[in-house]
Amino acid sequence: MLNSNCLGKSVCITVQDGRTCESLPNETVLSALASSGIALTAPCGGQGICGKCGVTLLKGKVKLATGTEIQPGGTFSACRGMALSDITIELPKEDTQGFEKRLPSNANGQTNGQKVFRAGAGIDIGTTTVQLELICLDTGKVLETVSAFNAQRVFGADVMSRINAARNGKTKELFSAINRQISEMLQYCIRAWDLPCIEQCTVSGNTTMLHLFCGIDPSLMGEVPFTPVFLEERTFPGEHFSLPALNVTVLPGISAFIGADIVSGLAFLDIFNKNENSLFVDIGTNGEMALWKKDDKRLLCCSTAAGPCFEGAEISCGMASVPGAINRVYLYAGQPKFDTLGNLPPMGICGSGLIDVMAVMKELSVIDETGLLNDEYVENGFPVTDNIKISQKDIRQFQLAKSAIFSGITVLCKRAGLMGFSQLGSVFIAGGLGYYLNLENAINVGLLPQGFEGKKGGVKQTEVCGNTSLKGAVKNLSDPAFLLYCREIAARAETMEIASANDFAEAFVENMLF
Repeated sequence: MLNSNCLGKSVCITVQDGRTCESLPNETVLSALASSGIALTAPCGGQGICGKCGVTLLKGKVKLATGTEIQPGGTFSACRGMALSDITIELPKEDTQGFEKRLPSNANGQTNGQKVFRAGAGIDIGTTTVQLELICLDTGKVLETVSAFNAQRVFGADVMSRINAARNGKTKELFSAINRQISEMLQYCIRAWDLPCIEQCTVSGNTTMLHLFCGIDPSLMGEVPFTPVFLEERTFPGEHFSLPALNVTVLPGISAFIGADIVSGLAFLDIFNKNENSLFVDIGTNGEMALWKKDDKRLLCCSTAAGPCFEGAEISCGMASVPGAINRVYLYAGQPKFDTLGNLPPMGICGSGLIDVMAVMKELSVIDETGLLNDEYVENGFPVTDNIKISQKDIRQFQLAKSAIFSGITVLCKRAGLMGFSQLGSVFIAGGLGYYLNLENAINVGLLPQGFEGKKGGVKQTEVCGNTSLKGAVKNLSDPAFLLYCREIAARAETMEIASANDFAEAFVENMLF
């Protein structure tokens, strides 16, 4: 008997929480979910490589690209399965979590008994995570922080996968995903705080994310000469994109791969008034960095492609920094122990935990200086828990990522004319990874150079700053001079292309070692 999909009719996909979408003939489950705005983590963008878009079939029938049929109770990769009938599926737990909401430690849901009438929102659109901070515009008090996985993750884990999706005609879907998500965040804030409206929003993020937020095709940034459509700030009424806010400001960027998130962070740190050579490093899917040279008043910037390893993608047991993620690994009585975010049962390992476990493996001599696992762990990997193990492939992905960051720092300082890291006064480590980063372990495994621990012969101090992009976006809500500062940074910054240079390639190979 022919099913409706074979007859050229659409079928219905129902998620366990009741959400539904339509699947067109010959369309994969992943594509149907993406088109309807149901986000599912798919780091490889549906290429069938990573295996992380696995779902469980509860009802109906699914056929894989290989011809195998999946029966209820079976699991399959959504990018390789096509519904043969109406189906019901169960998404992974991390893809069913809503917004993570966090009140300031002294808030307790109150604002000294006074109703908030004027509220603003600072928003950072990261490739992996979207964060929003709500403030009272009259007092500057932080009311609440809301965060969630970027809903565009169904199109891939990193910037280039999103650009490639746009080149394949998915710009509208990418825009709809982030627009819907931010609208829901703002609406939640309005309801939770009984607000008349959100008066002002400031949005920061990398250049690709801001193009997609504005509904602009970023395809030209996917090939040489990597040309963005815009870099200047943009201001528009919220209703222009059906957002529940009166006014929206998008902060300016520097280049295709050094975006407003870097500008916002540098402005927040007041980089031009640092009376010492200062290095800013944002560790994410791209390693973006800026060096302020105090003597000649120059701001030198570069970026390196670290990949999404530090944000949980391309690692077999990797996940973002959300409740249930292992964020700390350490030795106790010679045995690996771990902590998880929220003290929940471990679901996977996030970037800070990955750095820690590499340091633990190095200390236990489980890996040699080339990153090769001992024979006893080659087949099954090094166990952090019974179900979470670090494979040889995971180690190689980590080596590529950490070498990109380390080499970028080394070459940028060299090009700036510094004779050594002792000529740096301060180092600022930004990005989501910074919240839980163990600096000693990051240096030990070669993510950051020796000397960054702030001891004699190295830099004066290294400060882990967290999400400075979001902090800057929030500051713009109350400081009229902040946007002017961002413009000045974008205008004065000098971009250095280092990734294709010989000295970077040589450093990259050398810094792969532990």
